[in-house]
Amino acid sequence: MMTTPEPGKLGFSLKDYADTLKAYLDDGYAVTGFREYLDDPQPKHLVLRHDIDNSIEQAMRVARVDAEAGCTSSIFLRVHARGYSLMSLPSLLMIREMEELGHEVQLHLEGGICEVLGGDNFEWAERQRTVFETAVGRPLGGFSLHEPARLGGFAFAAELLEKWSDTVRYHSYEPRFMMPHMKYLSDSSGNWREGHFALWVGKEPLMQVLTHPFWWFDKVPAENY
Repeated sequence: MMTTPEPGKLGFSLKDYADTLKAYLDDGYAVTGFREYLDDPQPKHLVLRHDIDNSIEQAMRVARVDAEAGCTSSIFLRVHARGYSLMSLPSLLMIREMEELGHEVQLHLEGGICEVLGGDNFEWAERQRTVFETAVGRPLGGFSLHEPARLGGFAFAAELLEKWSDTVRYHSYEPRFMMPHMKYLSDSSGNWREGHFALWVGKEPLMQVLTHPFWWFDKVPAENY
């Protein structure tokens, strides 16, 4: 079992990340994506989420670490990212590998496009869903918001979830995945506002942990930019 390091020594190395996943598993947590949590919730369960802002290669690296540790995760990919295209062959091959490793790949939905090109966020959400489903060859099952304020916040997500209930089971900011029902931790902007997720092992039975693979590195942060 991992001995939790002192807070000041915890960082964003992939070794820290892998050791932390193993610590949760050793403490009796199931560590899975949203789909497996919804299908088979456990008394101690960490829902592992990755929002992919810039690089699908970085997402693939973290997905492999998850699998090597014996975990699965939910990986949310953008349609409008400048750094990757869902339709490129390298991206399609990585999406296939992610799913073969047991991970769930879904849509990282974003707003703001209508401010430049017209229409509204609902119209652009439909377009993003169409592109995503065309790329992965299956119906959308869930989504997370990219920069929620640009999409009208969680009220927009709730309304969209109702519209998309034909196949979509959840969005990642639903109350059932947040406090007080589930402890939510995020590394947004490279900052754990409530402490590195390693410090929470055993403290809360139900958790959602969001990471952005851009912040995680093998040897030095410069690997990623």
